[in-house]
Amino acid sequence: MKKNIVQCLILISALAVLLTAVLSAVGFYNVYEEQVQKQLRTQAQVVRDSLEFTEDPLGYLEATKKAAGDTRFTLIDQDGTVLFDSSADVAGMENHENRAEVIRARESGFGEATRQSETLGQKTYYAAVRCEDGSVLRAAVALQSVSAVFVNNLPMTLGVVLLMVLVSVPVSRLMTRRLLAPIMDAAQQISLEGEENIPTRPIYEEMEPFLNKIRAQKAQIAADFHRIQQEQGTVAMIISGMREGLILIDGDKNVLSCNEGAIHLLQAHITTNYIGHSVMGLCRDPEFMGAVNQAVHDQKASEIVLEVGGLFLRVYVSPAEGVPGAMILIVDASAHIRAEQQRKDFSANVSHELKTPLTSISGFAEMIESGMAQQQDVAGFAGRIRLEASRLQYLIDDIMRLSEIEDGSNPGEWEKVPLMDVAKETVETLSIEAQENGVAISCGGEPLTVDANRHMMEELMTNLLSNAVKYNRPGGTAHINVEKRGEMAAIMVSDTGIGIPPEHQSRVFERFYRVDKSRSKQTGGTGLGLSIVRHIAEYHNGSVNLQSQEDVGTEITVLLPIRQKTVADQ
Repeated sequence: MKKNIVQCLILISALAVLLTAVLSAVGFYNVYEEQVQKQLRTQAQVVRDSLEFTEDPLGYLEATKKAAGDTRFTLIDQDGTVLFDSSADVAGMENHENRAEVIRARESGFGEATRQSETLGQKTYYAAVRCEDGSVLRAAVALQSVSAVFVNNLPMTLGVVLLMVLVSVPVSRLMTRRLLAPIMDAAQQISLEGEENIPTRPIYEEMEPFLNKIRAQKAQIAADFHRIQQEQGTVAMIISGMREGLILIDGDKNVLSCNEGAIHLLQAHITTNYIGHSVMGLCRDPEFMGAVNQAVHDQKASEIVLEVGGLFLRVYVSPAEGVPGAMILIVDASAHIRAEQQRKDFSANVSHELKTPLTSISGFAEMIESGMAQQQDVAGFAGRIRLEASRLQYLIDDIMRLSEIEDGSNPGEWEKVPLMDVAKETVETLSIEAQENGVAISCGGEPLTVDANRHMMEELMTNLLSNAVKYNRPGGTAHINVEKRGEMAAIMVSDTGIGIPPEHQSRVFERFYRVDKSRSKQTGGTGLGLSIVRHIAEYHNGSVNLQSQEDVGTEITVLLPIRQKTVADQ
């Protein structure tokens, strides 16, 4: 380190001398140039004044050519024609009317300019004066360049530099060693690991502010480092705990950060390390990459919806502020999108379901009103109108009931409900319907009491057992079983009916969804029974499970918590 400092000092000294030489050369050059210009102006005026007293200007100029030395004289006529030049053949010279110094001389009596001479091929200073007859006498001299002035002074400059180096090397070594000794000693005692190693009383009094500054900076660095570690831990905890996916990419679309939520939602390989690699490794969807390119290259945010493995993902891609790159936020919008689709389907289905009985009622009423119906047919038509009106009433009641359960607008009272008693009542209520369909119904299990709304439990079992009867076969059976499963109560309704094909099993709990629409209309179903069952189960913090085999039968299991929270919490 000492050696480097000495070398730096020597180098700085040498550069200082060289810089001084350069500046001196520039200063000398400026003085030299100013002196040459002043002298040339004087020569031009003297020769101009002499021309006024001679009858042969060209002869006079020719006679003064040798005495002029390096000075070049040019006589220019009023139209710019060169009449005389002491350094070139006038026959080959172009018109000088547009020369800057000539123009100024004609306007104000004197003009000057400095430029590269086309005739002499070097930098030249021109001084022009106007004569009484309107012609212009111009004097010119070639200027020596700055580099030439510097080269002339170079030997002396190099000698001074060499002498300084020879003298300064040993002196600098000695002075540097003595000056740096206490500083090096203090530097060896300073440690970034602990403040107790910093000397409390420095050798130099001037070093005290320096060491105090180090102490303050160390404390600040330690505090900042601790704060940054805490913030990093907090951010990492938040990002890792997010169910949403978060991806940060740079300007080359390489992944800077990626949480587990993004990997899970995009269904990428969990064991793969995506950091530092292209974001295409996470998702190769063209629409996704288009949004990424738009954010990175065009600095435009965008929002897209991707379908990945049955999930509907809403992806927000925003350009990073101040740095190239983008932030990608991925949200699972499957529930919202499916709910929106179900809402649209619900509206369409309600319109269709209401239109069918209303059309039938309107048709029969119109036939009776217009007299087209025979007297003996009026009673039959009225019966059909009553039947369709009843079907319409059932449909409206189910829709309103489903809306009440969803909104919780009429929750009713919560109480201790004995499920076996409700099951027995349900079997008794549907016994006549079961006899008409040739289906044997029964119930069994263990006495079990749950916190629930009794009316909803009755409705739940009635809908399940009614479906088990309607979609059964003559001679079939339907059974309600109640049992305890840990902290849950299980209500199982099984039948030996027609069963549900596998492709329909995931949708039978949707509103108005029917596996066999013709059979549903024959049995008077509205398509809302199982949807009401699902909503009742969810209202009680429970769940519904379906197992079915075509032409074998169906078993639907509803799991409900035996003990609910307080009625106020619900």
